[in-house]
Amino acid sequence: MKIKSEYNRPHPRPLAQRERGDNPKILTNNPPLLSGEGLRGEVIRYRLTQEFSSMGFLLKNKCTCIVLIFFIASLITSSVYSGESAGDNEIKLKLKEKKIEFANLETGNFKIGNPLLPENVFSRSVLAKEKKLYKINPWKMTALGVVAGGIFTGLHIYYSNTWWKDKVHYFKFAQDGFYARNMDKASHIYTANAFTVITATGFEWAGLSPSKSLLYGAITSMAYETYIEVNDGLAPNWGFDWVDMGANLAGALYPFLQNEVKPFRHINFKWSFKPEWVKKKTTQSDDLLDDYTNMTFWVSVNPMIVLPKSITNGKFYPKFLAFALGMSLQDASHVTGSTNAQSQWFISIDWDVNQLPGKSDFMKKLKKILNFYHFPAPAVRISPSGIWYGLYF
Repeated sequence: MKIKSEYNRPHPRPLAQRERGDNPKILTNNPPLLSGEGLRGEVIRYRLTQEFSSMGFLLKNKCTCIVLIFFIASLITSSVYSGESAGDNEIKLKLKEKKIEFANLETGNFKIGNPLLPENVFSRSVLAKEKKLYKINPWKMTALGVVAGGIFTGLHIYYSNTWWKDKVHYFKFAQDGFYARNMDKASHIYTANAFTVITATGFEWAGLSPSKSLLYGAITSMAYETYIEVNDGLAPNWGFDWVDMGANLAGALYPFLQNEVKPFRHINFKWSFKPEWVKKKTTQSDDLLDDYTNMTFWVSVNPMIVLPKSITNGKFYPKFLAFALGMSLQDASHVTGSTNAQSQWFISIDWDVNQLPGKSDFMKKLKKILNFYHFPAPAVRISPSGIWYGLYF
């Protein structure tokens, strides 16, 4: 008895080759020609194989379609929720990219970006510390205001009994530097410069960023120096001097120049006084703060500004060693007269306190303030005559 089947057609390959299984692919797709029960079992097995193969293919396609549909739906959902909406109950999903600050050690420039990008990975930039967050401390700012107010009040009382005593009722302009042979201009530059830096240090201590602290320090310095000049314009022996205002502005802006141009960090303005300054001026009627005969103003220069790094980076090179040009005055006073006044010039060894050890934030600020004073050191007076000082104050 023959079973009617579509597979009863003659097979193109010989039976012996089919039985040896020389071509499994053909054997799978073309079942062997058998008769009776054997043929029936082979046909059923073949059809089951085809059914499962079809089901597997469909399952695979369904899984792929499901994954694809889920992915598209997630994209649509995320785009809808992250978009702009006018509703009050709007939900926004935002991906926050953490930006990391890079510092180029060679150029000193800063760069914000993703460290995984090729231009950052293969550049010469290196990871730096994350940007510090600055926040004003109300208690410190209050303390700073109290101290500043006390100093301002004390100086106002002092000036009212010395410089501005017997004020006139009209405002006048004058150039008042003759009695000090214009040494007072050096005093204005130094005072405005020191006032700016010290005030900026106080603002930074209270929580402001260094850039804002320096800006507010310069504004505070110029406001106070302008207040001095305006009152000078009402004083009997003085007047508002535009040259003094220019010197004040130069001193207040110099810290910004030092920040922008690194070589200027090795050039600093300093001040020193003789020990008898306080003793004499507290027992006489002369002005304590305007005694240029017992003061010296200096311009300090560290040789690191011109020496090559191969020398300054040496293990035994004294980076704190500097040289200073000083200016003082003799036989001058705005009380007793300055007919015989003479300017004096000095060359001295100086100590660059900023180059001394101490890398903590407190030590850096302390060294910056102390560096405004010229500590005693050997010096030579070069004008009007030569005098050697083993230790000049």
